[in-house]
Amino acid sequence: MDDLKDSREGSPSESTDEANRKKMTTSDDDDLAPNEMSPWQLPWKAIAITIVLLILIAGAVHVVGLASNRIVRLSTASVRKHGAEPGEFRPMGGVLTEARPGSKNAMIQSAASKKLAEGKDLSPTEQIKVDASGYRIPPGYVLIPAGPFWMGAEDSFANFDEKPIHKVYLPPYLIERHLVTNREYKEFVDKLHYLAPANWKTGSYPAGRGDYPVTFVSMENARDYARFRRARLCTEEEWEKAARGQDKRMWPWGSVWDPRRANANYTVGDTSPVNRYPMGASPYGVLDMAGNVFEWTSSLYRPYPGNTANKARFFAYRVDATGALHPVAGKSYYVLRGGSWKSDQYSARVTARNPTWPVYASDFFGFRLCMDARR
Repeated sequence: MDDLKDSREGSPSESTDEANRKKMTTSDDDDLAPNEMSPWQLPWKAIAITIVLLILIAGAVHVVGLASNRIVRLSTASVRKHGAEPGEFRPMGGVLTEARPGSKNAMIQSAASKKLAEGKDLSPTEQIKVDASGYRIPPGYVLIPAGPFWMGAEDSFANFDEKPIHKVYLPPYLIERHLVTNREYKEFVDKLHYLAPANWKTGSYPAGRGDYPVTFVSMENARDYARFRRARLCTEEEWEKAARGQDKRMWPWGSVWDPRRANANYTVGDTSPVNRYPMGASPYGVLDMAGNVFEWTSSLYRPYPGNTANKARFFAYRVDATGALHPVAGKSYYVLRGGSWKSDQYSARVTARNPTWPVYASDFFGFRLCMDARR
């Protein structure tokens, strides 16, 4: 009987196993599919969050759509037709009937605006009359006559190395009217099998850029080209006199900055053809002496006579791995002039000096040539 009773009631361990199985069936749903769960066991939190996110996204799309439609409606409503020959007007000004978009007058006006933007309809720089009789002047050069000029600056924009302003006397010399172009430099590269600038990917300048200034040339490259042309680089003094004339102006055309007369301040975003800014000419008719590219000179970076700045500011320096500067004995920077398409207007002043290593080259470094004047 005891054995039969034990078999009916089961052992305590068997009873415990049965209870655990029932508990797992009723509460442990980790391995169950959603259709096997009770409604209260589904992941409602995740579902609710997903629904809320979808509603927010749909709402944002709807708001953007409403805003876009409103902008279109307002734009359409802002143009009103009037009269038998409808002109167009807007709340804060209007489009003249005589220059409606697509009309002949509109095209004429657009062309005039483009010329004005490039400075072609501006008053030209007043030119200094030069008696060039008796001088041998090669094509592309202009004569700068002998005489004194004001070099340097002491105005509020002047850097320490532009001071003091002082008079310099120069004999007559010749300077190129425009910067050395890609086309001109290619002749030198081809005939001497010279190393081409870094931006000439196929051994030649990019298509359509023959009249653009050559760039990526070091002072040493420029000096080699000058020898090839039986000329030389300009000195700082020669460059500044050709750019400034006989007065104390800040830019080649005067002392008021005009962005339509020069390629600077990223207004173009690249170099420009060397004849694009005729209304930015200097008093001697020399072009691009403000902006486009900085120009190498043959001058070492030295203080002007009477300059009171610390002489260490004119030393040439190397930078070590920590960023510390170390003067290099026996070496000197050379000076670039004129500013570039990347420069602000103050760096494009005729007195501004930009010292750097003669082996450096850049997409905003170029040059022009000078020659001694001969009769």
